[in-house]
Amino acid sequence: MKKTTLTAFLFGLLSIGSAAAAPFTISMVADNDFAIFSGTSTSINSILYQNNVGWPSQITALSTLSFTLGAGDDTFYVLGMGGGGFEENISGEVNGVNMTDPSVSVSMSSDLSASLAGYSSSLVAAGTYNASLADVQAAFSGLTWGAPTVNSSQSVIVAAGFGQGFTFSSNKAHLFSFDAGDVGVEVPEPSTLAILGMGLAGLALRTRRRKLLS
Repeated sequence: MKKTTLTAFLFGLLSIGSAAAAPFTISMVADNDFAIFSGTSTSINSILYQNNVGWPSQITALSTLSFTLGAGDDTFYVLGMGGGGFEENISGEVNGVNMTDPSVSVSMSSDLSASLAGYSSSLVAAGTYNASLADVQAAFSGLTWGAPTVNSSQSVIVAAGFGQGFTFSSNKAHLFSFDAGDVGVEVPEPSTLAILGMGLAGLALRTRRRKLLS
């Protein structure tokens, strides 16, 4: 088989054998600001969404968007950020599932606001602070985790319409972590056919290398 034909065959095999990531929606409101990341139980790998509006406009800003997880990512990390005041909270749904649903096992991190460069109460209060992926990644290993506090009475939680949300201390930032499977988001993995294709690709490269050396 000619090299070009073999290459086309192998790439075609890989594309057929790889499952496409199913898109999902997010609807979320924070008092005051938030960002959403994805990763695994031991790492944060990418940022899915960076909020840039105040809480009354946050649902509208998300309403036309859909998301997919990166290959191998199976965990959501919602960064809730408070800009000061008597109430700080985060509430919402991922893939139509409320984060406070009993089926979703959520852990809340210790405060990481000191690790976020330029963390400003005024920017967070306006919903316009941009959390850096690198800052969150750097802070990750030093965080401690515990159970979050559920609330159904704080004013922004009530106004957002999700029924319940999670609260935290004033002017702090916390990650809320939960498995993608808990909200029905599947993580695509290479199928058996794709793995076979990768093996054949490696074999073809080794065969070609031997021919060049002989």
